Amino acid sequence: MRVMFNSQVRYISILFIAIIVAMINIAPSLAFSPKRDLTNQQTYTMLEKDELILIDIREPFEWKQSGVAKGALTIPMTDPKFIDIFAQLRIDNPNKTIAFICASSRRSEVVRAELAKRGFKNIYSVFGGTTGNGVAGWIKDGLPVVSYPDGLDM
Repeated sequence: MRVMFNSQVRYISILFIAIIVAMINIAPSLAFSPKRDLTNQQTYTMLEKDELILIDIREPFEWKQSGVAKGALTIPMTDPKFIDIFAQLRIDNPNKTIAFICASSRRSEVVRAELAKRGFKNIYSVFGGTTGNGVAGWIKDGLPVVSYPDGLDM
């Protein structure tokens, strides 16, 4: 039991360090890019057509504060099983686009970039995120939100 706990702590520590380094490297490039980003409206349209899986990678306290984009799965990026859960979603849905959403799109871009480095394809960050990063976010764009945990099936 102790070995498993220590390896989980080590895994989370490595993940946090990688995220911090990536955020420093990505910060200057936070302009919209159609190669790596989807707009909120594109994301919503794809969700409505069942062409996309949207994963809200924020923490539960953030979901409680602002709610969650309707149709999004809630999987915090700090979950030690995050990569395993994501990989299984990809296996189960090989033809669907997967997009990550956070508060402002900074963390979702870091997660997208890290998974792209690991060879995953057809993954995007939702530009502007849930609450916005100086541009309109999901909520400001008037797109549907559900309260957490009500309305969510995860």
